[in-house]
Amino acid sequence: MSPTRQAIIAFWVIIVILLLWQFHTYDTGMTKQETEHPAQQHFYFYPTNAAPVAPPSVVHVDAADVEQTGFDIQMNTPYAGSFTCRVTLKNLGTLKATGVQVNVRPYRGVALGDVDNGHTLPGSLSDNDPVSQIGQWVGFPDLAPGEAVTETAVFLRREDHSPGTNPQPEILFDTEKNAQTTSPLSTTPRPRRVPDN
Repeated sequence: MSPTRQAIIAFWVIIVILLLWQFHTYDTGMTKQETEHPAQQHFYFYPTNAAPVAPPSVVHVDAADVEQTGFDIQMNTPYAGSFTCRVTLKNLGTLKATGVQVNVRPYRGVALGDVDNGHTLPGSLSDNDPVSQIGQWVGFPDLAPGEAVTETAVFLRREDHSPGTNPQPEILFDTEKNAQTTSPLSTTPRPRRVPDN
């Protein structure tokens, strides 16, 4: 073998040895770094300047308090080209709610464009838009305290807008007047008890 060929082979052997040494050093460095500094699994943010917030207090009112607790949409029911809105109302008050009605407006406040097809525009549908005004008043039976009832409303599907979740529903109801507002006990005054000395 000529000395030139030996020099070329020696050069490439040295290059291969240097590359293998570099790979080994890099691999051991990465392993060492992973053991010394493991990847953080959970990230927590503790605001330093925020005052502690008390949980909201539950206000118990001696009246009926009806709220929308559920709303879902079933597409293409009862027939193709329509959808059914299922609205759940619950009486969170302490008295019976009568004459309960809710205005179901599925297109109120929805995103502009068709979200299902990836055609969205910035902003949401205005409350003054005719599509946003599409609604239906749905009657509910009387609701006792803690009772929840689900009713449905059917709408035609629009190709340019997808239905939403009926935000800020308009709910009408009356509180049942309790017939026994006065005490059924005798109205004669009781004698005052005098303490014993």
